[in-house]
Amino acid sequence: MKPANCAYCGDLQDMPFQCNYCKDPFCAEHRLPEDHRCVKLTQIRAKKFGQSGVVRDGGRNKGSFFKRLFRKSKN
Repeated sequence: MKPANCAYCGDLQDMPFQCNYCKDPFCAEHRLPEDHRCVKLTQIRAKKFGQSGVVRDGGRNKGSFFKRLFRKSKN
């Protein structure tokens, strides 16, 4: 394998790792799909588990909590 720049941080690697999902070259620090925020991994998880399995919004009532908090602080 020829030297390549890490697709995430840009460091030149003599023996880069190749992502199984997006096929881009990465350094040892960013070789895992979770470490380089692989777009293909997100798409595969969404297809396999449904969109609700991928989106993490912090809970069902997240927005209403902040609205109540700021409403109380204004008074």
